[in-house]
Amino acid sequence: MMTMWTALAAVIAIVLVIAIARAVLTAPLTLRLTRIDVPIDLLAPELDGYSIAILSDLHYGGTILPGRLLARAVRIANEATPDLIALLGDYALSHSRFPTLSRWLYEWALPPMTEPLRSLRARDGIVAILGNHDYDYDATKVATWLRSLGAHVLVNECTVIHRGAATLGIGGVDDWTHGRIDPDGGCASLAPEVPRVVLSHNPDGVLELTPHARADLVIAGHTHGGQIVLPLLGAPARHCSICDASSASGWVSRSPIRLYVTTGVGVVLPVRVNCPAEVLLVRLVPLVHR
Repeated sequence: MMTMWTALAAVIAIVLVIAIARAVLTAPLTLRLTRIDVPIDLLAPELDGYSIAILSDLHYGGTILPGRLLARAVRIANEATPDLIALLGDYALSHSRFPTLSRWLYEWALPPMTEPLRSLRARDGIVAILGNHDYDYDATKVATWLRSLGAHVLVNECTVIHRGAATLGIGGVDDWTHGRIDPDGGCASLAPEVPRVVLSHNPDGVLELTPHARADLVIAGHTHGGQIVLPLLGAPARHCSICDASSASGWVSRSPIRLYVTTGVGVVLPVRVNCPAEVLLVRLVPLVHR
């Protein structure tokens, strides 16, 4: 007859198997829409409510059924009817020590990603930046592929959004580990009164931005939110220095510039614990002075 302790051990084993199965099979494919409002100083009325949908770290191939996850991300972004869509880099899987494998993984992943990403729709189109995995493969080829999707690739560059007489700058910087980051966030040509949002794949990109340049908001990915977030301990793995265990995603209080880090869409290792994947929708609103 099964003793009480044997029965308890069996129950614990079953719970662990279920938890592991969920972390590996279900959680990485569960995708949510996260909405945040960001107050911007001197934001013109014409830009009140301007929205940007963020898809970061797609890492096609990092989960089972990667096509299903990508299709869901595209659908969520389109249904949010954003003014702009931004892709924050790391589109497939790679590793700097295995260039042949990296090339195979990217050349396998990019073709099936093309049509879903071409179906993204936003009033002001799509902008994109590059991440470290894109460099491990071939940054030039990834940039060419992104342009074939209709995306405006920003490598230390800025695109300007117009709403009547009002303007908004969207800057994109190079990857922190593989490139050179413009200290002005790509927006040095803009007048000081023009509000701007800077896109950086790696959150540590904020450390390269000069405090004298206006950057109302920096949006980053790269961390995947840590993928595994433990009670009390937070995220053991962040792969950047500006994020601590409690800020692998969301607002980063340690940053000298207002910084928000998204958990991203995909993963490298197929596991997520207490760290849902997301499409991020950023809405700009005027800062109210009290």
